[in-house]
Amino acid sequence: MGSSEKIIGVIGGLGNEAMVDLAQKIKCVQGHENNAYVFYGNSRLAYKPHEVGQQWKAEDEPELRRRATARHTARIMQFLGCGPVGLSCNSAHELFREIMTGLPLTFVDMIYETARTLEGIGLKVLVLGVDSLVNSGLYHRALEQYGVEAVSPSSGNMVKVMSAIYDTDFGIKTAKITQQSENLLCEVISEECECQGCGAVILGCTELPLALTPESCIRFMDEGRLPAGLQIVDASAVLAQALVVAGGDAPSDKSLDINPSALVDWFAPATFLLETLDDLVTVQNRIINLSVEYLYGKCRKIEGSYMHLPTLFAVGDVPDFWEKATKIGLEVFNSETDLEEVLPEMFDRHFG
Repeated sequence: MGSSEKIIGVIGGLGNEAMVDLAQKIKCVQGHENNAYVFYGNSRLAYKPHEVGQQWKAEDEPELRRRATARHTARIMQFLGCGPVGLSCNSAHELFREIMTGLPLTFVDMIYETARTLEGIGLKVLVLGVDSLVNSGLYHRALEQYGVEAVSPSSGNMVKVMSAIYDTDFGIKTAKITQQSENLLCEVISEECECQGCGAVILGCTELPLALTPESCIRFMDEGRLPAGLQIVDASAVLAQALVVAGGDAPSDKSLDINPSALVDWFAPATFLLETLDDLVTVQNRIINLSVEYLYGKCRKIEGSYMHLPTLFAVGDVPDFWEKATKIGLEVFNSETDLEEVLPEMFDRHFG
């Protein structure tokens, strides 16, 4: 990529497939090649599989752990010289808005950016996502600021959405797209649009665009499974555009102490220095596939975001990346690395 205008940071981690999806969308934005990128797929930001779906208080261990891990993640982005930083997860935005306060990083807020693009739409908008996001009202409040009326799915349809995303047999977070998840999502959208008069739907979970791609939505409309003419709003695509055009200078503090505290759920990520976003997509997808194969050999499977191997990618001209990564104890690989040779030991530790 040569010299870069800025270093764009992306915090993934609540589904590394969603991080890959965002990278592919950034690649389609004009001028993306003028920037360098740091992608940190920190799966430790997610709840552990047995913690999903429970109501946690701020003082509970899962919340304390996620908060400390989120702050440590943001400080790593600062340490590596990122200016604008985006988050490839809608429901974690409330946490990261707080975490980013006081840090010299420009947080590109996917929820507000998406709401801003809908100003003047003149349609009632269905907010689709995990129950914690919908119940939080994050999108509803942001849309209200731009004069847009937002509605939520019924409680029964929220159960279907959660199954489409989290079901351990067919949900999107199992690292595959199944007909069952597609059917559930189409049923929910069609029913809510008919009952509530919606003309647009926000894909407010970064896993949803994996099942509801532009191509599949056209097919679903042709088949009558989605309302014809429905406007599908992909928040991940909005974030991709906003990140490429965002301002934000790299932090000047080069002497950060980023040793993790006792509360931080730290697993040293598989770390790569790559030339292009295409390289990132190839390597991360290969890691996901090898993870699935490894678990299959152990009679197990991926059950949620937390099970993804943490990954860290520098793409393009990220100054002193090798030196900085080594300083915090990371071994740096490249696109020529034999993943089948280096990953099994990491899998043993991670999945053990």
